[in-house]
Amino acid sequence: MVGESKIEIPLSKTKLAKLLFFSILFLLAGLWMIITDPQTSNPIFNNPIIKVIGSYGSTLMGALGIYYFTKKLFDKGQGLVIDEEGIYDNTSAFKFGLIPWSDISQIYERSIQASIASKQHFVTIGLVDPEKYILKEKNVLKQKLLAANAKSYGSPIHISTNGLKTNHNDLFKLISEHFENYKKSN
Repeated sequence: MVGESKIEIPLSKTKLAKLLFFSILFLLAGLWMIITDPQTSNPIFNNPIIKVIGSYGSTLMGALGIYYFTKKLFDKGQGLVIDEEGIYDNTSAFKFGLIPWSDISQIYERSIQASIASKQHFVTIGLVDPEKYILKEKNVLKQKLLAANAKSYGSPIHISTNGLKTNHNDLFKLISEHFENYKKSN
């Protein structure tokens, strides 16, 4: 990998603005449900427990999204940097810093059902020592989320193209090629 140039993938302000817009909609929908207590003939959706979870969950997710995506819209840094040292990910709420190639055991794809109509794709960074990255996080709640990700999906580090100026297939190919080059040279 000696001589390879640094690849910087910027944050997509357009994608982030869309995500901010949907976060505002989530917040408003949750607040509307809390204020109006809508009724329906469907016994599942009219269940008070389901309505409270849905309304407060939507409000919380919307508020967190507004905070995060507003912050990212004004972030001047690159979204992702790939170079001979490793990967620097600035796309998530977790601040891992540089992830050296030597800490990476594998690169693979994951997807989850984001909604009825779409799947969310991730590039998952398999780690030699996932616990090292979980313990880097000082916030206990975030540590628990990272541990749950590691247990459920094999790693605490997942990179999405939701806020990047690239697509999933190109990002996966790019990271995989750089990782393969690193393995060949070491």
